[in-house]
Amino acid sequence: MPNLRSKSLSSSGFEPARSAGQRGLPQWAAATAVVVGGLLALAWIDGGEEPLRPIAEDVALPEQPQ
Repeated sequence: MPNLRSKSLSSSGFEPARSAGQRGLPQWAAATAVVVGGLLALAWIDGGEEPLRPIAEDVALPEQPQ
């Protein structure tokens, strides 16, 4: 009688071991993580800041009695 058990078992011995392509995140989740990481890196590099400009305006002051 032939042995019907799979020769590629996981460390627990109950489930077949996954191949390298089946491990980890699904492909869409990995792509989403890369896009989100890229957007966060771009936002961090850009900073969203503008250089400060001095605000200089003449202000009319009331006359002071002497």
